[in-house]
Amino acid sequence: MIKKKVIRSVFSVKEKIFLSPHYIRIIFDMTEKQLEKFANAGIGTNNKIFIPAPGSDEVLFPDDALEIGGVASVKRTYTTRHIDISKKELWIDFVAHGDNGPASYWANRAVAGSKLGIAMKEGNRPLFPEKATYFFVGDSTAIPVIAVMMEQLPPHVQVKAILEVYGKEDVISLSTSANANIDWIYNEQPEMGSKLFEVVRDLSLANHQSFFFFAGEFDSAKKIRQHFKETLAWLPVNYSVVSYWKRGASEDESSLLR
Repeated sequence: MIKKKVIRSVFSVKEKIFLSPHYIRIIFDMTEKQLEKFANAGIGTNNKIFIPAPGSDEVLFPDDALEIGGVASVKRTYTTRHIDISKKELWIDFVAHGDNGPASYWANRAVAGSKLGIAMKEGNRPLFPEKATYFFVGDSTAIPVIAVMMEQLPPHVQVKAILEVYGKEDVISLSTSANANIDWIYNEQPEMGSKLFEVVRDLSLANHQSFFFFAGEFDSAKKIRQHFKETLAWLPVNYSVVSYWKRGASEDESSLLR
């Protein structure tokens, strides 16, 4: 198997926008060199961000830190939401949950000029197969990738999206050319549990010409994956279930389980 080339760079914040009380969009400037370097990078896929270490404003990638004996920036997994070549911009959306986690901490305090390292893999593979009907389900952490997928859907397909956010003030606008039906579920304390598995279990799903996608918390993902594999007996090519986080664990800890 040929490994995809990883491209990385340090970006500067251009603008910060609160799309909702718990949803922050950070827009980064892109230099001409960065535009060229990231020309073949695909949006919507999981990429790495490198957050300046506590007490520092500068990004230090792990190999650079090792070489000079410095403290490496904190690595986290995020979705690149959008790259706008004409405006020379790159977007990353963050769920704002206070200081619980280095990414949220950084995003809450980011200002114009703040630095963030971003690493992506070259290539632009499709995020979903060609189907007639799509089901996209997830919590707040899934909104960036689901938003990208909805934007990429063609106009002749059907999509049902179910998204769990903190409250009605966190409902945001999502664009798509598809025939879309979007349900919003409110959960003020996602760290205490979620009803997304029960919602998915009660859906009327037909395997034929459908694709299902879920992203969210580990326990919900585990139950939903088991539901599709054992109860519904769907073919693996027709569904994708991804865990982004685990209650009570940091990303470093939860990645060992996920």
